[in-house]
Amino acid sequence: MIKKSSRKKSMFWKQIPANPALKQTAPASAAAVNSTAYAVPASAGAHALVDRAQNQMLRQYETDIKASFDNIGPVLKDILSQQHHHDFKRWANRELFNKLHVTLDENEWDVSKADHSQAVFQNLFAKTLFAQFMRLSENFFKNDPLKGQNRQEAESLFRNAGIHAVGIAPCADGRLAHFVSYVLRLPYSSARRKAHAGALFDISESVRNWVFVEHTRFREGRPNSADEPTRYLKMAVYHFSKADPSHQGCAAHGSNDAKAAEAALTKLQDFRQAIENRFGCGSTVETMLIGINTDDDSLKIHIPNEQGFVSLDRFIETDKLYKQTLGMSAIDASEAIETAIDGCNMQHCATPPREQMKKLITWFVTKNFSQIEYVNTYEDGCYSDIGHAERFIGIGNGFEEVQLRNLSYYSYLDTVEEGVNDVDVGIKIFKGLNVKNGLPVPIIIRCDYDGRVPGSRDRAEQKALRIEKAIHNRYQELSVCGLVQTMATLRDHTGCQSAEKITG
Repeated sequence: MIKKSSRKKSMFWKQIPANPALKQTAPASAAAVNSTAYAVPASAGAHALVDRAQNQMLRQYETDIKASFDNIGPVLKDILSQQHHHDFKRWANRELFNKLHVTLDENEWDVSKADHSQAVFQNLFAKTLFAQFMRLSENFFKNDPLKGQNRQEAESLFRNAGIHAVGIAPCADGRLAHFVSYVLRLPYSSARRKAHAGALFDISESVRNWVFVEHTRFREGRPNSADEPTRYLKMAVYHFSKADPSHQGCAAHGSNDAKAAEAALTKLQDFRQAIENRFGCGSTVETMLIGINTDDDSLKIHIPNEQGFVSLDRFIETDKLYKQTLGMSAIDASEAIETAIDGCNMQHCATPPREQMKKLITWFVTKNFSQIEYVNTYEDGCYSDIGHAERFIGIGNGFEEVQLRNLSYYSYLDTVEEGVNDVDVGIKIFKGLNVKNGLPVPIIIRCDYDGRVPGSRDRAEQKALRIEKAIHNRYQELSVCGLVQTMATLRDHTGCQSAEKITG
């Protein structure tokens, strides 16, 4: 039986008390979450390759953050129902802080001047959500709750696999927003993530980034010297739903799984060809195609051959491998995964992947096993919100702090004109999630800048404001009704600084 794809059915719409430690934006730790609510007892059927302590820590973080967004509506309604309080604006802000740990400008609570109570609620809802995002950003970069700034181990494993840098292009769908930190368990700082609707990444932009990476290797020896025989890895991530394939697949491809996979593979092939055509065959990059089942976060990893070419027909499925290796020792399970990788290509009369790539894919599979067990343990094997349940739209670049499933529909764009299709998809999704329920579509704009470069921040600010203006112009019908609300932000990407809100 297919579960309803409704956010209201998700556990996160319950009144879940937030972690008190987050009042001080303290980092979540394994010790802090080792409680009866989140602890998972070891059992005879536990998988040897699963990191249960990490699962507990990640669950605590997910629950706390999503509760801080999902409780906004109920808290505001409760506050607005008590306008009789003396000095209401100050009282309202105190209540908001006590329950959600954020405050607003007191003028936002001046409900006496409003012509329509719904407009007041919509404005307060958006402003509170934006405040929660700023709080999330500060906590994420200051306290590193997901330990994503500790990338030495991941970089060492990539280097051993002959990879010096990683670029990931997932679909913009919010059900893939956790792909880096949860599904693959990678430190967010170890990979460059730029999402596009349908995983249809911009090849020219990706080539420019490759040039920057290779130039940095040549001039500065970072992350390694240019004379080392390592490659850049480009990964495209499409998605599908086994529970409801006709409705919960990729919206950009009409929930056609084959079309989604083929389109992502074509982008990878074109990217590889572009590099070779422009810079010679010695500049060949590695490419990887991965499909994710958004019902349970299991993966379909397409296995490259010895030359690095990927085929739609050659793949392994991590949910099947998880079951097949359950009960094995860690060493035996890892060997079984490697055997399955080789067997996949042999079955299709293809050469096996390079030994280094086989080790890398095996590592990805073992990391995904922890996420499979995460969903088994905390979601009974399948998410209750198998459809869209995003809380806001994020557009621009960056958004490293968004590492949670269905928290945000995030799409990379340089200009609204270039990324208009991605934004249109997001607006369509939120018409169903928010607008039909009288809630605004919250859009957060992010433009990163390089604090080392004179004038970089000013240019980023001008760009963010241009995008914000273009958003309101394109969706004017919603904007004039207060149903599109925006916040423009900046961030210095050279360090661990949090987002900055553009004021004025």
